Amino acid sequence: MRHAETDVPKRVGRVPAVLLALLAGGAHAAPPAPPVKPPPTPKRHELTVGITSLQYLASRGSTARHHTADIAYHRKLRLGQLPEAVRLGIGVRVGVPDSSTVPLEAYGRVQLVAKVGPWAPALGPEVGVSGFTRLRRSIESPSYPRGLSGALQDRMGPFYAGITLAPLRFALGPLTLSAAELQTATPLKDPGSALRLQVGLLYLGGVL
Repeated sequence: MRHAETDVPKRVGRVPAVLLALLAGGAHAAPPAPPVKPPPTPKRHELTVGITSLQYLASRGSTARHHTADIAYHRKLRLGQLPEAVRLGIGVRVGVPDSSTVPLEAYGRVQLVAKVGPWAPALGPEVGVSGFTRLRRSIESPSYPRGLSGALQDRMGPFYAGITLAPLRFALGPLTLSAAELQTATPLKDPGSALRLQVGLLYLGGVL
């Protein structure tokens, strides 16, 4: 009877040791989970350079065909899958100086971008101010009323608005490549007085 009573304190004393062993084993079997890293911030900034060809066509004349260097900055606002994003852009186009034009344009645009694999076509409006609106002197003719050329030129105005389509635009990792971008626009001073046709021959961009 005395032997049984002396075993009770020994068993009670073993309880903390058993609990410590279980806790140590549990800690060894299940190490704390590593901290969760936040997802990488999507790259939203893009710089592009390209070559364009543009011309204004009026009812009784046209401008010369101008080739320009196009430099632009774009910022992408992600939406989802279709469309994937809104692409906001500002840029300038610089041409070859001559005696009849101011070889410079500035523009802003908003585009919706879809994405299917590397294919990332874009579509949206563009507004700008252009120095390439000078009509050629070939519109002067004895059969035209005097002063017609000046009246036609006055209807052009420097500001324009139109739609730009980039059907062959591709996103290749940090690079973007686009060819055969099309734009149709009209002068804002007298909409419909002339048609602006522009082809973006080739664009190369980098995403930052």
